[in-house]
Amino acid sequence: MQRVILTLLLFGCCQLAAENKEAIIRSGDFYYGEGIAANADEARDRAVANLTSMIAVQVSSSFERVVAEQDQNYQEKVEGIVKTHALATLKNVQQITRPLAGNRFEVFAYLKKSQVELIFAERKQLIAEMADKADLLAQELHLAQALKYYYFAAILINSLPDQLVLHNGINYTTEIPSRINRILSGLSFRCLSAKDLSDQEREVMLEIFYGDQSAATLDFTFWDGSRQVTVCSRDGRAVFQLLGAGTHLDEIKVQPKTAYYEARNEIHTVATLWPLVVKPEFPVEYKIRLDETGRGPHRPPSAPLQPGGAPASIAVNGQIHARPAGSFNVKLDFSTDVPVAPVILLQVREFLALVAAGDIAVLRRAYRDDAFLAEKLTAYVQYNRPRLLDQNIAASLTPTPFGWELRRICVQHRYPSLNKQSTEYLTLDFSADGKLCDLNVCVGENQYQHFVTKAEPGADWANRQQIIKFLEKYRTAYLTRDLPTVDLMFAEDAIIIIGRKLERRKLQDDAVRYERLGPQPDHEYLRLSKKQYLERQKQIFAANQDIALDFSTFNIIEKNNQDSVYGVEMRQSYASTIYADEGYLFLLVDFREEDPLIYVRAWQPNAWNPEELIRTANYKIHK
Repeated sequence: MQRVILTLLLFGCCQLAAENKEAIIRSGDFYYGEGIAANADEARDRAVANLTSMIAVQVSSSFERVVAEQDQNYQEKVEGIVKTHALATLKNVQQITRPLAGNRFEVFAYLKKSQVELIFAERKQLIAEMADKADLLAQELHLAQALKYYYFAAILINSLPDQLVLHNGINYTTEIPSRINRILSGLSFRCLSAKDLSDQEREVMLEIFYGDQSAATLDFTFWDGSRQVTVCSRDGRAVFQLLGAGTHLDEIKVQPKTAYYEARNEIHTVATLWPLVVKPEFPVEYKIRLDETGRGPHRPPSAPLQPGGAPASIAVNGQIHARPAGSFNVKLDFSTDVPVAPVILLQVREFLALVAAGDIAVLRRAYRDDAFLAEKLTAYVQYNRPRLLDQNIAASLTPTPFGWELRRICVQHRYPSLNKQSTEYLTLDFSADGKLCDLNVCVGENQYQHFVTKAEPGADWANRQQIIKFLEKYRTAYLTRDLPTVDLMFAEDAIIIIGRKLERRKLQDDAVRYERLGPQPDHEYLRLSKKQYLERQKQIFAANQDIALDFSTFNIIEKNNQDSVYGVEMRQSYASTIYADEGYLFLLVDFREEDPLIYVRAWQPNAWNPEELIRTANYKIHK
């Protein structure tokens, strides 16, 4: 009897579901789809896919101007574009599930037509956020990253059916190309030198300006007669080599880079859309004469600032014959008495000679008494193929809590599989007695000077300097594929900064407490994300020929209610031979003890919405 009653109830529910389904279809107010499978979740996925196809059919005519012209069927492209919205944002889909004979399920998924506009509205919000980020980067003269995010925003615009993409009163359909063209038209290039290194190799050095200021970053390409070369400039300077027939060029035609195809995976939606939508073109070209004097007004690079005052006069001069092609003149600038300056100069001479030679076996022998330094230098040379660029090296020497820091030795990194040459700067750390003890790849000088000028005189600079050094250690750990250090930097324990080394420290329970605000992820998500990130990173280090990592922006923010506690908020861009991503990294650093403590390292891959990003305000410290 009970079985009969249960059967009647199930029949009644199924009958009601069928009637509701028919009523929804007849109303004409809904998009809908149906799926049948042995698993209810699989049946739902099929239903949502069919619902998405129905939406695509209805809006397909609106996509005529933005669908890429390829052999693929037009309707398939429109459906693919709509799926990039639907699969991520269909939050208001309702469903009717009913069991079928043979242990199968039927799912009927439906969505009010009025809800579809909300799907596209979320994409508009992402476009606005990306444009705002690019605006900030452009203001800070990080033009490479600004152009990349403007271009990604343009790709997203072409995933919307609107003729004009309007959001918060801004017409992004016209505004994004306008902002890209504003950057491109404001650039100027000047050839500083073009010298022969051999009969088959020529080194070219350019200055790059945006208006009357040095461009902090800019990427450009040119054809050297046999291949397309990509050059990454930094702090207004680009250095690259011409090989073979390219050594005979009198001029080059450079195109500022806007379409970052190799970085499309930084944002999954952009990568999915790339083959589906029309991609904008910005065919701007600059002709640059390759001679020693160049054309246009000369703007000498500004001297590095020292915290608390102007640069000191040159106190020590040295000369080193680092390679057959010429000699290196080393000038150390410092503002306080440095008794060990001659010792440091000797250490710099040895370092320059070894890096210029590029012989890993010789490097290991030279630093065999310091296993840490030998291993780090070996990995740095092996993976980044550095080339010393300046014959005249004017480096600033500043005190640190552990000795001395020498900044800004200009080098070129070369990544063949990325077809990339980048201009970089090195920082050397010396012990109190003048012995070389560490090497790191600098943050950009533009970023460094930003934090020098913001430091509170006499009180705040030492803390900010330590944070910058940590970020430089972090970046160098990736460039040298130092997985133990990367693992340590993301450990659940607090991290102590002790000179060149990092160590773990256990904290009492609830010493640092995370408070979720609004749509931010919970702590468990952050913990799992960190673990997954490290597991993937191990595989990436092993599988890729070349790896490049940089920070597009970062901010150092002192916590309002706790002196000497800082939040560091930054965007990290990562490119490798077969993989690229972009994410948001947050650090919480406490300087109230003798050794700085890093409590928190929160990683959010591909995160953009400001409301979802982890901030300094999320953490409470109880000690």
